[in-house]
Amino acid sequence: MKRKGKFALAIVSVMILTLLFGCSSGTNGKNDPGNKNNPPADEGGKKEKVTLNFIRWSNGPALDDEEKDKVKRFNESHPNIEVKMTLLPWDETFKKIEMSLASNSPVDLFYWDVPAYAWYKKGLMKNLQPYFERDLNMADFNENLFEPLKFDGENMYVAPENYQTLVLYYNKDLFDKANVSYPTEDWDWNDFLSAAQKLTIKSGDKTTQFGTTMSLGAWWGWMALSQEQGGKLTDNIHDPEKLTFNTPETKNALQYLQDLVFKHGVAPNASQSSALGGDFLTGKIGMYVGGDWDIASMKAAKDLKWDLAPMPKWDGNRAVPYWVGGYGMTEKSKHPEEAWEFMKWAMTDNQKTIAEQQSWIPVNETAIKEVAMPSWAPQGYEAARFDWKKYGMIGDIYHLRWREAQDKALAPIGDQIFNNKITVDEGLKQLDEQVNEILSK
Repeated sequence: MKRKGKFALAIVSVMILTLLFGCSSGTNGKNDPGNKNNPPADEGGKKEKVTLNFIRWSNGPALDDEEKDKVKRFNESHPNIEVKMTLLPWDETFKKIEMSLASNSPVDLFYWDVPAYAWYKKGLMKNLQPYFERDLNMADFNENLFEPLKFDGENMYVAPENYQTLVLYYNKDLFDKANVSYPTEDWDWNDFLSAAQKLTIKSGDKTTQFGTTMSLGAWWGWMALSQEQGGKLTDNIHDPEKLTFNTPETKNALQYLQDLVFKHGVAPNASQSSALGGDFLTGKIGMYVGGDWDIASMKAAKDLKWDLAPMPKWDGNRAVPYWVGGYGMTEKSKHPEEAWEFMKWAMTDNQKTIAEQQSWIPVNETAIKEVAMPSWAPQGYEAARFDWKKYGMIGDIYHLRWREAQDKALAPIGDQIFNNKITVDEGLKQLDEQVNEILSK
């Protein structure tokens, strides 16, 4: 809004113009400079060139090249802004950002992952909601999938760029040789087991080909099977005071997966996996549920005839974990408007490129509709990769000690269950005790 005049007397024409401009701004106070949570209005005009420091982790040569190209294209199209990106190993990324936040010149932008939730709790992440309201058409997005990123229940603190999710990969040659029908959208976990049994080949006491793997051994894998039955860890993924693992639904899920190895023999144990000399790409595994980020590896395997299907259902219900890739802005960034310009560009103008590259799933629904499926995409690709959203359940817990809980409890206890060192009942009891002890510190 216009500032008030400093003089008691003013000519009538100036008063009228002031009223007209004030009423036509349409901000309803959202961009009031007195509100520290609101972005400043774009003042326009020629600006000096601004450098934005951006840190993210490396995803390997192919995806890193796409990231470098993205930054290059943004810089070329925004002559007054230069984004300088630093790529680091995952563990080093958050240490580097943490050091930056403690300095007088913090990084402007960083790529989001759960460890950064600690910075939100410390007030070090910029509230992006005013920018969203000012500059984005939310009809272009599936807002329900953004809800987990409203850490306080109301405001966005991350600018989403892409989704990742789980799909069912299968080897068409092995299915054809075993005369097994390909997976469909109607498959349940009984169908999955039945196919895995037919795809498993033994020679004496040795298994030379397995129907599947233990790819769902991570906590978000077996929790998806629990959620398909109506199970849940908590009512609130943000700072939960307690998680409940020992439920019938989670027991069923863990028992099903453990039985794939030790009862049915259709998935390899640790030593058998090593003996195979590799994973699905060896051509000795019939199918597995894995992240859609594995598609790049599938495309590179020229002699592998592969396809995709959605995750199977449990008693007619499907739940699919998803994760969100996107950007956070530091509260002390000296260039918040320019940093937001990069975020906004990533959520809008660059979404069509993401859709064309097919390495990640774009968050912009309009961009997805505008780009045709690639010529290399197998028959089940579109349904498996894009129809999950109505079943999507976030694959994260937002808590300061969640990473510690994963490293010290979830992973080691899961390993004991899936190596048959403890029973499922024993594992669930230990999870309830140890995870909640860590979270309560």
